[in-house]
Amino acid sequence: MHSQAPLLVRVDSAEEQYGYMIARFGDPAAWTVDSQELTSLPDGRDCERVIVRLDSGDTVTVGFVPVRDEGLFANSADTAAPARLDELMGTAIDFSRANPPHHPGTVARFPVPSMSYAGAVAVPMAVLAQDQGRRGLYAPPRVVVVDYLTVRVRGVGEFPGFDPESWPPKRVGDWPPEGTAGVSEALVQGMILRFGALWCRVLDAWFESGTPEIGILPDEVEEALELRSRLDVPGMESSYELLNPGFARWLARGGLRKVR
Repeated sequence: MHSQAPLLVRVDSAEEQYGYMIARFGDPAAWTVDSQELTSLPDGRDCERVIVRLDSGDTVTVGFVPVRDEGLFANSADTAAPARLDELMGTAIDFSRANPPHHPGTVARFPVPSMSYAGAVAVPMAVLAQDQGRRGLYAPPRVVVVDYLTVRVRGVGEFPGFDPESWPPKRVGDWPPEGTAGVSEALVQGMILRFGALWCRVLDAWFESGTPEIGILPDEVEEALELRSRLDVPGMESSYELLNPGFARWLARGGLRKVR
């Protein structure tokens, strides 16, 4: 069965397009590309029409359209959003290592806008450890605040509600997350690439630091949250909400109406 009307998907780079294909259709061994054709939409935007054939024999048509006015894949690989998200999280983990107390199992989780510092993101620093031979992720005892534009650390402190006298912190889930356990490296990488691009556009829209007309679409917010849930453990959701309840409410509204 062939879907005639293509689903339009915004992408900012060839890297993000690849990530979307993997995240949506799974490991590359499970599907093939029947055809690719560069066309134009009635509004003048470039559109790459891709027909994907699944193992079932069904085909799905996807139309990739540019996020920016420059056209498809205007964003070079070295400035792509997934790399930017990695830089924010990498800066947080490097600072934590250099500034004790730092647990050796500390892992940076996904940034959300800081409530304390304007134009900055709060990166929760969860802890990966074993308890009686059972590996798991534990609630973040620390949070590192990183400037969103300059990627410089602006602050560090205990996570809200963390009690250093009560160690270890609460176990928030199995590790690796259920959404990545037992799947191919290619699928995990695809999810990370697409999520990284979407999440940076979400943050751009919140801070209004990107090109205003780019914005974020409700279905992109929904996809970003779905990917975050696959790449993270369920128990981290409450940590994200605690760091910025207004941002969590804004996400629940599809990014359409900002509520601080």
